[in-house]
Amino acid sequence: MRLIMANTYIKIKDKEIPVIIRNYRHTNSIKIYFRGNILNISKSKYISKRKMLEVIKQNEEQIYKQYLQITSKENDKMKHWYTGEKISYQGRDFCIQMVYTNKKRFKIILDEDNELFIIELPEILKNENNKTMIDKYVKKFLCIKTKEYLENRLPYWSQKMKTKYAECKVGDAISKYGSCIPSKKILHFSNRLIMLPKDKMDAIIVHELAHMTYANHSDKFYDLVQQYIPNYFEIDRWLKKNIKRVMI
Repeated sequence: MRLIMANTYIKIKDKEIPVIIRNYRHTNSIKIYFRGNILNISKSKYISKRKMLEVIKQNEEQIYKQYLQITSKENDKMKHWYTGEKISYQGRDFCIQMVYTNKKRFKIILDEDNELFIIELPEILKNENNKTMIDKYVKKFLCIKTKEYLENRLPYWSQKMKTKYAECKVGDAISKYGSCIPSKKILHFSNRLIMLPKDKMDAIIVHELAHMTYANHSDKFYDLVQQYIPNYFEIDRWLKKNIKRVMI
């Protein structure tokens, strides 16, 4: 069995498994575990890449089986874009409604009063498998709406926390709602952010802004976050428990 590591993926058999590697100073072991469909590797900074790959090689059958089980369950959570399915938007469950028209364009209409997520497609595509295309347009729609929310709330929290940032980017991250590069003062947010309730979105914004002051997850970091979001740990537990709400 061939195991190749490239960028942020490890190839085992026919699968390219996404991986996050964290190096720690105060540990002598290697821990391998899945968080969602991402393989997490925690190890000592003094353990070589070669040694790490040897450990992965020894456990590749178990890793492979776990990955198949996880992705199979995740596929069950994915949207198939049928009328009647639900999609979360700002914490509310909207009913998906597929509409086919004689127009050539693709369009998404958010009917907030009736909690409808209307997806308009050309009639010519009615009997086609359009999941990949719909995924693309829905993600683009969520990206736009996330940016709109951040344009308002990010400056508000930045001013309130007296914390400056240089740039904010929105992408299609699944494993994290937010991340940052403190040295460059760049913030990254997932387009899934807009699917969450407003208090959860604000907690994530505060979390990332707090990293501009503390780049780690120290006690001082969490003290700063809780200064603005007192129930932060309760929200964090909710986010981990409700990850399926943002599956597309």
